[in-house]
Amino acid sequence: MLKFGTLQLDMPFIQAPLSGYTDHPMRVLAKRFGCPLTFTGVMLDKIALHHKALKKLKFQPQDNEHPVGAQVLGDDPEVIAAAAEKFIEVGYDLIDLNFACPAPKVLRRVRGGHLMQQPGFIRETFLRTREKVNCPVFMKIRIGYDGSEAANEDFWTICENAATDGVDMLAIHGRTVHQKYRGKADWSLIIEVKKRFPNLTIFGSGDIMTPEIAIQRREESGVDGVIVARGAIGNPWIFQEIRALWNGQEKPHPPSLEEQGRIMLEHFEMICQTRDERKAVPYFRKFLAGYCKRHPDRKKTLLALMACKTKQAVIQTIIEHYKL
Repeated sequence: MLKFGTLQLDMPFIQAPLSGYTDHPMRVLAKRFGCPLTFTGVMLDKIALHHKALKKLKFQPQDNEHPVGAQVLGDDPEVIAAAAEKFIEVGYDLIDLNFACPAPKVLRRVRGGHLMQQPGFIRETFLRTREKVNCPVFMKIRIGYDGSEAANEDFWTICENAATDGVDMLAIHGRTVHQKYRGKADWSLIIEVKKRFPNLTIFGSGDIMTPEIAIQRREESGVDGVIVARGAIGNPWIFQEIRALWNGQEKPHPPSLEEQGRIMLEHFEMICQTRDERKAVPYFRKFLAGYCKRHPDRKKTLLALMACKTKQAVIQTIIEHYKL
């Protein structure tokens, strides 16, 4: 059992904040299949300072998805801290500070992963946020900005500050910002951080695509927990499978074709509740590669779904290919 303030996690495997993916529908499904903690996609700090935008982020009583963290990104420690306070006021359970995002548009605006070059900025942001909120404050970083010695020194300064200042959880992705998602994630530095700072709660991230790999990384690395990112896109069942293996049970049988189709329809319908058809259909396409991996005729099914242009076409194609 992991505790973060009043929050308790009954297994050390959680869903990553994924920009453009981990909205309400993906979080709801992850929780149903056993994920103990989910996050929003990254949210720009200034959103929280606009009343109309913030109002849309409030939870409804029927949402039933807690605990859920708000991941915040920005370029001013005071604004980030003020935004964190607003997110907690509207119902989020914890704050996750993003200093890892490698998206070019984020880096150009001196946010996210760009700030791995500024340990002082990161430290100030955490301390200002800690002053503003009475909840767990997490931090997401990478193993460096690039492969240079200067970046390595910055990385270790950030980790040392996190341990000294009492960051509730430090999530580390095993690639540099410069690498983005290329190559294989390097867990060696993540392991070394846990050895140097045994009292700092560390969650590792990178290339967790199967439940077996998730368990293996947790056991071999000695970290406190593991974050599942791309492996959970179009695959909420991964949390059910991880939970079974973590509890020493056999991995559940793969979901039947019918169950896969039903979950896809439910996911799509939730998307359609908040987006009009013109936006819902292309948005849902982002999840299709993950869902179709479990279909025995993966390529044909994926191509048929990607060709859909209307809501009804998506629904009918799922019904046909998943035998509903």
